[in-house]
This record gives sequence, C-alpha cells and structure tokens, in this order.
Amino acid sequence: MVQGINRKRVLFVDDEQTIRLTLPPILARRGFDITSVATLRDALVEIHTEQFDILLTDLSLPKVNSGFAVIEEMRKAQPGCINFILMGYPADDSLQRAATLEVAHFFMKPVEAMISVIKQKLAGHSPPTPEDTSGPGLKYA
Repeated sequence: MVQGINRKRVLFVDDEQTIRLTLPPILARRGFDITSVATLRDALVEIHTEQFDILLTDLSLPKVNSGFAVIEEMRKAQPGCINFILMGYPADDSLQRAATLEVAHFFMKPVEAMISVIKQKLAGHSPPTPEDTSGPGLKYA
C-alpha cells in the first residue's frame, strides 16, 4: 500500500477464479485496496468484519442473482458503501431489482471502462441520509 494516500477499500466478490486473479491487480494498480472473495459466505463475513467504500460483486455466485444477497447485506451493514454489479448477461428483472437496491452501475463482462466509472461515482458520492430515497440511478456498461 502506498504510504500517505487514502486508498478506497473495495470488496470484490466473484466465483470465477480467472476474474479474481486478473481484475484485483488492475484495480490495485489504479489506487484501490482490494479484498477479493469467491463465495457469498465469505463476502458476508467480510461485510461484518471490515469497512468498505465500494462493493463490486458478480451477480451469480454461482447461483443466479445470489449477488443481490451480498448487496442487500452491504446496504444494511454499511449503507455508505457504493454498490456495483459485474455480470455476463443482463436480464430485465435483474436491472429492475438492482434499481430498487440503488446499485450505482452495472458492468458487463468483460469489463472495459469500469475504473473511470467507479472513480466518477466516488467523486460525487455522499453518504445517504434517511430523507434520501431517490437513489443515484442505475446504469449499465
């Protein structure tokens, strides 16, 4: 970790080993402190033991839509965390559910412009207040 720099903490959840081996080093080189896990269970443990600025989770872990359980738990435990979804195939019902959970952005595999979008969302992010129910809007790439 670079001394003197406040690196944003990322919880990265993906059951695909090749993604876990390639994406975290890219994010780390761009200034993020990455914790990478492969399972829903491990993600839940991290959520309750560490603080994160960003959650980046695959939607299927390996069960379809199980990434929503990670997002729901993160929203309860750490409401100031910005949540992102990484997925291979968007479905309309998944997009609608993500919107209700105020997911900041969808990233499609393979990921291309992810780092600039994450930094843009961080720059404009302020912790939610009880009065704020409108959400940041949902986009996918």
